[in-house]
Amino acid sequence: MRVVGSNRDETWGRIRTAGVDLLFRHGYEAMNTRQLAEAAGLKPGSLYYYFKSKEEFLYRLLVDLLGEIVADLDEALEALRDATAAQQLDAFVRTLVKWHVQRREETFIASIETRSLSHDRHESYMELRDRFDAMLGEILDRGITEGIFTLPRERIARNAIMSALTAISGWYDPRGPLGLEAITEEFLLLTRRLVGMSAESPREAERLGKAGMNGGRSHSRRV
Repeated sequence: MRVVGSNRDETWGRIRTAGVDLLFRHGYEAMNTRQLAEAAGLKPGSLYYYFKSKEEFLYRLLVDLLGEIVADLDEALEALRDATAAQQLDAFVRTLVKWHVQRREETFIASIETRSLSHDRHESYMELRDRFDAMLGEILDRGITEGIFTLPRERIARNAIMSALTAISGWYDPRGPLGLEAITEEFLLLTRRLVGMSAESPREAERLGKAGMNGGRSHSRRV
């Protein structure tokens, strides 16, 4: 069994980091394994110790990424096992917003490049990806049972929440005026409203008050 922290793990880490950069800047079709080896400081032949093809590299990268996200969600929700569905929903949203803001290159690749996988690998990846839906579905079902959430069609709400969260890496600009904390707050409020909850945040009350004083004007800006 491979030991954590071994040379092989460290080398895969370099390959993965280099691959994320190349995929984000050039896309899967334009990237080749020679570029990947050079960026990782390896000889091209050395890559075949880790994968046999460019597609296999992409699949392993995506599965690695998905595993890390699910592990973070598991940890966040396990800590709130006895909490309300509303608190669990907040934790779910916080975790995914953080991922799509702080590691947007990886999550952007995951949202775009799954189309480059073969049918079988794509199906395998989507089976793992469905764990997101299952987690969120359980939270929403519990909230409906508890009478906290008002959802005429749970499946539509689930899809809307997931679509909004996973799209963040496509539009978020780290040079923009809004950082992780502000974007997280906005998504918490949007999600609460989507499931039929009233705004609970002091920041929201303050923001709504200011909007009223300003005549409700809004300004479009890069985020």
